[in-house]
Amino acid sequence: MKKIGIITLVDLNLGNRLQNYALQEYLTDKGYDVETIGWKKYSRLKVIVKTLIKNVYLKINKRKKSYNYTWEIFDLNIKWSSAVIPYEAESVSDEVRDRYDYFMVGSDQVWNPNFYYYVPRALLKFARDEQKVSYAASFGVSEIPDEYKEEFKTSLSKFKALSVREEAGADIIKDLTGRDASVLLDPTMLISRDKWVKASSKSKIKVKDKFVVKYFLGEKSKEYDEFINKKASELGAEVIDILNCEDTWKIGPAEFLYLFLNAEAAFVDSFHGTVFSILFHKPFVVFDRIGTDGTGNMNSRIDTLLKTFGLGDHRITNTDGDVGFSFDTEKTEVILRRKRQEAAEYIDAALEG
Repeated sequence: MKKIGIITLVDLNLGNRLQNYALQEYLTDKGYDVETIGWKKYSRLKVIVKTLIKNVYLKINKRKKSYNYTWEIFDLNIKWSSAVIPYEAESVSDEVRDRYDYFMVGSDQVWNPNFYYYVPRALLKFARDEQKVSYAASFGVSEIPDEYKEEFKTSLSKFKALSVREEAGADIIKDLTGRDASVLLDPTMLISRDKWVKASSKSKIKVKDKFVVKYFLGEKSKEYDEFINKKASELGAEVIDILNCEDTWKIGPAEFLYLFLNAEAAFVDSFHGTVFSILFHKPFVVFDRIGTDGTGNMNSRIDTLLKTFGLGDHRITNTDGDVGFSFDTEKTEVILRRKRQEAAEYIDAALEG
């Protein structure tokens, strides 16, 4: 059985943890031994024990909120490697390299040059060339700053197989290396709805019978909120703002899944918010993200996703104009099956060819 070490972002980011889990499950189902390699030692069980102790302390002292450990519980689903590869690592011991047949980097914005973690870990500088594979890796931006181009060119040219999440990423790789990179589905779209249902959890979230979800990573907008509140009112539903509600502290990856699965509709400015709206057949609207100065324009990945499924009309450009809401779910399922087959063919060629 071939062994794969996943190299991805390890952060308290909902989309990140869900794509990490999805890639692990997909590769495991294909018969590989899969581990995620962190940038520091992780002992989730130890964290949970500490969390339980903290809960008892808070209750004894009659604090209003006890600490919620939804993230730690979900991360028990991840098979963590005992190996550690720091973000700045350009080399590792032969023991670590020999433990794995391949190192797979992706998905998410592992190659965004505006973020601190993109090199050299995410460029797999520590691995042998024949071990380097990317799966739906994302630059998150449409252009690479000039000062980073040579580094990316040198590193990416050495990969055994290259795939990205958005068309802009494929263009970057073509310009830098002359190589064609496959544009593939985000890992979250590779596994079944049933598997996501099993991974979801209502936990202690307070919800009414009918609700819509708002999942915004950007800054607030009065104009956007007015539009969302109007749509929610038409549906007879309350608005649950995932990152800005009284239960935000209770929402980890499993609870995020529960909310999207049971919502009447979704209003998002995020890539993974769009993904789960499509996967779970939810009426949805995508807004331009506000306040991305310093991290670059991140619209390319959402644009590619919407284009792939023929849902470009769901991106809102004018809150007074027409915008797509519901969609033909049978059509998206046909496209999803085809794109999953493309992903399977890429992985088979990369890992078995």
